[in-house]
Amino acid sequence: MHILFVAVALGFVLKEARAWGYKNGILHNSIWLEQAAGVYHRESRKGRYQLTYKEAKAVCKFEGGTIATYDQLEAARQIGFHVCAAGWFDRGRVGYPIVKPGANCGFGKVGIIDYGYRLNKSERWDVYCYNPNSKECGGVHTDPVKVLQSPGFPEEYLDEQICYWHIRLRYGQRIRLHFLEFDIEDDTDCLSDYLEIYDSYDDITGLAGRYCGYELPEDFFSTGNVMTLKFRSDSSVSAGGFQLQYIAVDDSLHFSNDKDTFV
Repeated sequence: MHILFVAVALGFVLKEARAWGYKNGILHNSIWLEQAAGVYHRESRKGRYQLTYKEAKAVCKFEGGTIATYDQLEAARQIGFHVCAAGWFDRGRVGYPIVKPGANCGFGKVGIIDYGYRLNKSERWDVYCYNPNSKECGGVHTDPVKVLQSPGFPEEYLDEQICYWHIRLRYGQRIRLHFLEFDIEDDTDCLSDYLEIYDSYDDITGLAGRYCGYELPEDFFSTGNVMTLKFRSDSSVSAGGFQLQYIAVDDSLHFSNDKDTFV
């Protein structure tokens, strides 16, 4: 009976793998989603690379999670989690997950770029946290349709928030962003609070726009099956926040970022 169960389970996994498929060594499916979607990247409110190991663990604990393990980080990478920023993870290790090799990120390699166990726990890096039950602020998303919103919405968002949403769809699909509500502290250059859209795996390349104010941004269409959203608020003045919906669009359809519709 046990052998039969294992065989059936393995058959399901292989069927799912074939349905989604490998490309560039990455399995784009939802087999690991429940385990991996709770992995997210955090940086200090002071900026990038400001957290000691003790402070990094405190950041994760404050949000109700724990510092991520190597296996959790790798599981997230397997469904497309790609962040070009070195951070602490379990047992004082430092590294970051790379899906797509690049000259300026990952030394041209793919996988967990591992700096190893740090003897000096007072070194300052970012952190990778794990909390599968708290996905309000960021996370990895592979659903074909989903509503994302600023933390606390419809209430005003809090000061000093940093959230990353990584959207990863099937190959052959693109992403349409449609804004439902939008109210972020307004200033001339959107330097205080803002939402950024990246047409890429991370927030290093592919910046498509930075938004603030109260006017609904136009619909945005990705050029591929991945997208990153980054929301940041400073230490003063908050607003109502935002709510948006992303929708998977078949790559065979024709669309443009100059229009609200596609055919």
